[in-house]
Formats: sequence, C-alpha cells, structure tokens
Amino acid sequence: MKEEMVFTKSDLDKIDRAFEFATIKHKGQYRKGTKIPYIVHLYDVYMLLKEENAPIDVLIGGILHDTIEDTDTQEDEIIENFGDRVASYVKCESEDKSLPYMERKRQHMEKLSKENDEVKLINCADKLSNLRAIYLDYCYIGEEFFKRFNGSKEEIKTYYSLALSALKSLKRRKIYKKLKRYYKLTFCK
Repeated sequence: MKEEMVFTKSDLDKIDRAFEFATIKHKGQYRKGTKIPYIVHLYDVYMLLKEENAPIDVLIGGILHDTIEDTDTQEDEIIENFGDRVASYVKCESEDKSLPYMERKRQHMEKLSKENDEVKLINCADKLSNLRAIYLDYCYIGEEFFKRFNGSKEEIKTYYSLALSALKSLKRRKIYKKLKRYYKLTFCK
C-alpha cells in the first residue's frame, strides 16, 4: 500500500491557484447536456489522481487538462502560471477539434499510447470521470442519452476501447481497473 502524498503549503497553494484558474477559464461551461458546472468534472479528475498518489504537477495537470482545448487559454499562460511540465501535460490532453470526431479521437489515442505514465494517468482519470458520468446518465435516460454526443454510441464505445488500449501500461493500477469496469458496465451489457 502506497503512503498517501503529503502536501506542503506551497503545494496546496498551487492546487488552489489551479482550481481558481480553471474555474475562471471554464466559467459558464457545463457538463454535456446538464446544468452541472464543468468544474465538478475537474474536481473529480483531481480526486481520482489524488487517490493514485499522483505527484503535484500531475494533479495540477489534471485540474487544467481541458483549458487549452476548451477555453481561450494558450500554452504560454499555463507555462507562465504553472510551469513547463504542467503545460506539457495539458497540451498532451488537447485534441485537434478541427478534425472529424473519430479521426481526432483515434489520433489522440495513438499519440497517447506513446506518452509516459504521468500523462496517461491524467488521461485515465479524465476517461474514468467521463465514463462514470456516461454510465449513470445512460442508466437513468437510456439510449436517448447518446444523442448528446458528436459521435454515435458505437463510436464512443470504440473511442473508450482505444483509450483502454492506449492506457494499458497502467493496467495494474486501480484507476485503470475501474475504467475497464465502467467500460464493461456501459458497453458490454
């Protein structure tokens, strides 16, 4: 059993600044098809990473993982406020939204498969947070739920299958096992 990470005051200040930054950047954004503020997802990702005893830069990368992709944030802003390493994590999490849905998902997972485990950990936490939300909404709403997405249910299933493959170096970690379990619950009924 790993010892729980102990944070310094400086670490806690960085985490607070990251949440403040993300809250401002994602202001007015909600989880797809809901009235749930987007920051809830970022907190969930943070907690999943914290459960894995992720290093401080990985935790901050998790909090900020969608800022470049989904807001007007530039990589330089991340570097200036949180450093090069955090910026590289956030950049690795950003997809090229100019591409068609499945093409950008495949490209992102192919790139991810070649990344280090710290980058993969952030992605795994993001995928687990999203897939748990998908599963719960799917249980509540049914097939109609998948109309909220840019891709079909089958494409979303393929995307998460690609993610499981890209993240397989994490297969011994609890977070990966949870992701695999939610994949089966959602798509293998």
